[in-house]
Amino acid sequence: MLCLSLVVLFFSCTEQNKSPKNEIPTIRNIVEQWAGIEILFAEGADAALVEAVDVFRLSLAKFQESSLFRTYRTIPFLRQGERSFGAHPFSDIGEVTLALDSAAVFRDSAVSGEPEKARAAAAEISGSLMRLLVMSADKQRNLATSYFYLFAALVAFIVIVVLPVIWFLHRLLTHSLAREAEGTFFSHTYMLAQDKERARISRELHDAIIQDMRHLLLETEKIGNTDDKNEREALSGKTVPMMAGLIRKTRDICNGLIPPDFRFSELPDALRQLCLDFGEKTGIDCRAEIDPGIRLESLDMEKRLQVFRIVQEALANIEKHAEAKEAIVTMRQVAESGQASGVVYCLGISDDGRGFNSPLDGKGRIKTAIDKSHIGIVSMRERATILGGSLKIESEPGEGTLVRLEFTPQKKVTAT
Repeated sequence: MLCLSLVVLFFSCTEQNKSPKNEIPTIRNIVEQWAGIEILFAEGADAALVEAVDVFRLSLAKFQESSLFRTYRTIPFLRQGERSFGAHPFSDIGEVTLALDSAAVFRDSAVSGEPEKARAAAAEISGSLMRLLVMSADKQRNLATSYFYLFAALVAFIVIVVLPVIWFLHRLLTHSLAREAEGTFFSHTYMLAQDKERARISRELHDAIIQDMRHLLLETEKIGNTDDKNEREALSGKTVPMMAGLIRKTRDICNGLIPPDFRFSELPDALRQLCLDFGEKTGIDCRAEIDPGIRLESLDMEKRLQVFRIVQEALANIEKHAEAKEAIVTMRQVAESGQASGVVYCLGISDDGRGFNSPLDGKGRIKTAIDKSHIGIVSMRERATILGGSLKIESEPGEGTLVRLEFTPQKKVTAT
């Protein structure tokens, strides 16, 4: 609407400056015509005077019918009182109609030999033209004011509406690009973590299972190649514990891959068993300190599995990097009235190992570049995101490490 008003005013203002070819006279042209008529009247040239007055009246009529005359009556953003010029608004008979009538009287009086009456009509015409000149200046001033109001309104519209919309869209696009980049990063690191886990399983199968199977194969071949009964019994006695050890190692690998079934065992029991198996496997004193009054009804099996995997990954990092003598897994719940579910779960895995420079800051955000040794941390952070919580790692070289997870279970939305 603002732009449309500007266009209308622009064409209205420029129409009065069109070339004479369009035959739309201006007030100044009409005044010049009248000055020539007054000269002819003073010289007594009746024939030329009549023709000049007819041309003068025709110019007044064309001006009254022009679009410029009609547009000036409805200049936007002006008060009603400012839409009229002088005492005669263009919406009424006004000065143009008065000048037309006076011009007819002037012509007839001049031709019929009534000079006094002609002079009185000429005075009225001159007065009307002078007032029209003043009105034209007023119109130009009012148009300039209208342009200013329209421009100010357009600027205000841009500042109030357009700029906030552009800022909001820019912010939305920036956040969308950031989320996309973070999603790409997590997808990449998750794939790396999968490849690393496959490589670890392959190494364990090769270094533990395949090597023991090869050694067992050699021992069984010796049994078939000897005829000495005592030697066969001795070799058989060696292969039995080897097979038992092979079965135990295979079971350990399978237990590490298969998640616990929380339909038959609770998460605290699974964490205690995980700590017990970890201690027997590594020789590290590992114990679970879980609040006996903790209630996990709000956690479904998927979320319990994510908690279990975070603890499992943290213990694996302790085994590979910490050189620790002791590890503690703690889990408790804290009631907070400000939370939607009324409870916050706190999980901690600490050790007294050599520590390291954590790639996460105090708010759990990545602050340094992730290398291959930190992929397990990225995996834990991703699982914490799935839980809707935050993962923080507090560690300094020589000071041990504390992995802390805090999350609030989301309430399930039921259909109504």
